[in-house]
Parts: sequence; structure tokens; C-alpha cells
Amino acid sequence: MSFWELLALAGIMSTILGAFITAYAIINGRNTRKILTRMGEGLIRMGESFMRMEEGVIKMGEEYIETRKELREILIRMEQGQDEARKEMAEAIKYLGQLIVSESEKTRKVLKAPS
Repeated sequence: MSFWELLALAGIMSTILGAFITAYAIINGRNTRKILTRMGEGLIRMGESFMRMEEGVIKMGEEYIETRKELREILIRMEQGQDEARKEMAEAIKYLGQLIVSESEKTRKVLKAPS
């Protein structure tokens, strides 16, 4: 074989190899696009689910804050009720003390009185 025949053969082989590589790149590009499209759709779905989760967390946080406010109000009312009960008990104890004193004075008078 002459130099020119070898050169022509190498050129033909290069052309065929280039055609196969090009066909492979086209096929691979389509598959890559499909894969990237699927990945994009998956990321979109993940983003949507994260948004739903975030909305749920925000709602739970709002409910927690509302519950804390209600609990605080209940505790304040309980404390006020306890204060009122303490005042009433203090008044009742004073009344009982005065009653005991007045009854003891009556008893002394009865005992000191000449019979």
C-alpha cells in the first residue's frame, strides 16, 4: 500500500469513528436531557413538599403561641383567684379571732360575776 492509500484509509476510518462518536453524543445528549428533566421535576416536587412542610411548621408555631397566650391568661386568673381566696381567708381568720376574744370576755364576765 502506498502512502496515499494509507492516508485515505486513515481518513475514512477517522470519518467513520467521528460519525459513531457524533451519534453516541446525540444519543447521550438526549438521555442527559431526560435525566436532567427528571431531576428538575424531582427538585420542583421537593421544593413544593418543603413549602408545605414550612407552612405546617408555621401553623404549628402560631397554634403554640396561641396556646401559650391562653395558658398565660388562665394562670393569671388562677393567681388572681388565689389572691382573693387569701384575702377572704385572712378576713375569716380575723373574724374568728374577734369572735374568740368577745366570747372569752363574756366567759370572764360570767365567771367574775358574783353568784
